[in-house]
Amino acid sequence: MYEIILIFSTITIVALFLFWVYSEKTLGGKYSKLISTISFPFPLIALYAVFKLNISFGFILVGLTVISAIVWFLSSWTDITKLKKESRSFFLILLAITIFRSFIYEPFQIPTKSMVPQIQVGDFLLVDKFSYGLKNPIGSSTWFKIQEPKKGEMIAFIPEHTICSAPIENSYPMRNFDSSQEYLWERYHEACTPLGLTFVKRVIGKEGDEIIYRNKEILVNGVKLNREFISSNKEETLIQESQGEFSYQIRILENLNNRLTFGAEQKWKVPKGFYFVMGDNRDNSADSRSWGFVPKDNIIGKPAMIWMHWECLTCLPSFSRNTFLK
Repeated sequence: MYEIILIFSTITIVALFLFWVYSEKTLGGKYSKLISTISFPFPLIALYAVFKLNISFGFILVGLTVISAIVWFLSSWTDITKLKKESRSFFLILLAITIFRSFIYEPFQIPTKSMVPQIQVGDFLLVDKFSYGLKNPIGSSTWFKIQEPKKGEMIAFIPEHTICSAPIENSYPMRNFDSSQEYLWERYHEACTPLGLTFVKRVIGKEGDEIIYRNKEILVNGVKLNREFISSNKEETLIQESQGEFSYQIRILENLNNRLTFGAEQKWKVPKGFYFVMGDNRDNSADSRSWGFVPKDNIIGKPAMIWMHWECLTCLPSFSRNTFLK
């Protein structure tokens, strides 16, 4: 359905634009104001369909920027002054947005509780896209690298199980998965999209590291991560965990003891070119324990700050949670 909405909106926008040019060129702008009023909702409808179809906004921005540049260039061959002025303004605005979104910061909303307590559902983040390297604005490849994520650092990335065309071997390159891990990967893979979904987790291990998860404790290369008790009640325990230069709070659910988080020991060896990640809400996070490792090329950037909190469509946006992330 959303494909039809997008196609219909696009065709309508093009038709109205051509009619506007005709009105300006032949009819002295007689219907230009009416056309502008009619056309206003169609870009919003098209944008809504783009989000619903999970089409990469990078492709949309770059495409619109190129189209506006072409229109600006072609307008120089006409005597429509308004077209020259408007197309130039649109091109410069879209170019600035594309550069900012592609190479500097990208907004992103947290849809799950996996990073509680620091990040809540409804938090809008700014993801630093330049810390790890200059990314291709219409793809996941990196043009050149600056540095790599550190252990204990939060990253934004696209996990392989959220990409419909990805096989399980993309998350387990050594095919080192058992039947239960294969079942979990396939189950989470059912919610895939053509281009994948953006996740935020914390780096626990890098290539070559051995990760052991046993009774809700983590060992990296045989050494337990440092932990300090903060508070506890019947539902949860908050703990200050530290790894390297990073210190952060994690949440453990007291009334949840399942195979994934309690009892049986689990062990992983991080393959070359991959990361092992986990959510801070340890007992309520689907992460590398469930769907495997994260390829380096799938990393989008580093969550830098919370800039707004908007939990539901009928709720009022709030800025009381604005803070820098660590």
